[in-house]
Amino acid sequence: MFDGTDRVVDINSNFIDNGGGPEVWYTDPFGRHGQTEPFPGSIRQFIARINNDRGGLELAGPGIGGERDYGGPRVHAPN
Repeated sequence: MFDGTDRVVDINSNFIDNGGGPEVWYTDPFGRHGQTEPFPGSIRQFIARINNDRGGLELAGPGIGGERDYGGPRVHAPN
């Protein structure tokens, strides 16, 4: 049964290659169509001006929420 209560966050191995790039960009509400100039309905987002590739070293850390039960008698799938 799907009740929408499975919540997991895994932010491992995120690479940013933006050493000389913009610090602000604009996307649509789904994070797509990024560009450096605002457009109707766009959302301003900030990004670090860094390059953190770590020389190809892939670091791993824990995921969050995989073992937690977010269900309950009044929890249901989103409409």
